[in-house]
Amino acid sequence: MRSASSTIADKPVLSVRGLSKSFTLHTQGGITIEAFSGMDLDLWKGECLALHGPSGAGKSTLLRSLYANYKPCAGSILVNCGSRPVDMATASPRTVLSVRHSAMGYVSQFLRVIPRVSSLDIVAEQLTAHGEDERSAREKAGELLARLRIPKRLWELAPATFSGGEQQRVNIARGFIHCYPVMLLDEPTASLDAANRETVVAMIKEAKAAGTAVVGIFHDETVRCAVADRVYELRPRDARAE
Repeated sequence: MRSASSTIADKPVLSVRGLSKSFTLHTQGGITIEAFSGMDLDLWKGECLALHGPSGAGKSTLLRSLYANYKPCAGSILVNCGSRPVDMATASPRTVLSVRHSAMGYVSQFLRVIPRVSSLDIVAEQLTAHGEDERSAREKAGELLARLRIPKRLWELAPATFSGGEQQRVNIARGFIHCYPVMLLDEPTASLDAANRETVVAMIKEAKAAGTAVVGIFHDETVRCAVADRVYELRPRDARAE
């Protein structure tokens, strides 16, 4: 099933076939934990696919596999956002970095940044890395931080001492300031208050309207219902010995 904005001629921007991932716990007798197996899914331009399931079902593992932080045990992850598809499951590190730069954004649950770099620069560098001049990038970064209710007095400070919610808003600003064809969201609203959750929902809808395809984990049912066009259910699997 495709979103209403898709046409028959469209190719999915992200196509997963036969994807499997497991972890072997060598310190616990070689027990293997299967995250998921034989997974197929497609994602089209301008739609949001919500990953849903209980803790341990493999939702975050799937996102990390799509981003090539984890290497799958089997299957393919085709990103169709350039002149030719790229399989993130088998691509070289250089190609993975190229796809991340040009085609795939990722908002994780935690902000990991270089110490002493200001919040404004953390966000702005996502635009300067794509060729925008520094002054324009910083102006746009400030607008986005203000929209996410980060006080201006904090913009020139490094976010290491910020609250969890403030750090997450900087993280969201960094992820959304550049328009990627594909966006991966891992619980973007988990530590936010109601007003900022509404802001992030609006930003996701705007990204979709601009053509971004979104895969996200949203434990907040209200948020999930507001942004998701489809829900992909994941079920936890038992550990098994080799």
